[in-house]
Amino acid sequence: MYSFPLAADEIIIKKCHASYTCDSEVLNGALYLTNHRLVFIGYLLSINSKYMDEVPLAHIKTLAAEKTFYIIPNVLKVVTMQDKAIKYIVKGRNQWLTAINRQIETAK
Repeated sequence: MYSFPLAADEIIIKKCHASYTCDSEVLNGALYLTNHRLVFIGYLLSINSKYMDEVPLAHIKTLAAEKTFYIIPNVLKVVTMQDKAIKYIVKGRNQWLTAINRQIETAK
């Protein structure tokens, strides 16, 4: 159901169901971390309208942990080099932070 093309040398490191918030868009779907990028796949209104957003790891300016309703520790906030702010609600937020930071360091 949640699929996207991978480059020849790209592998999926981590994945989970997630919510995505950016520019007043809120979607449910899946978040993937590969060795090159973060990819969110969701569906708009029906299973026939796929939405995909990706952030190359090299384009991540800041990565921060946030909370839903100021108490639930489940938000990853990503700000890109173009100052686009994206929030992902995920289970295991701290493990996601560690995995993303590890991939960013590996890519340098």
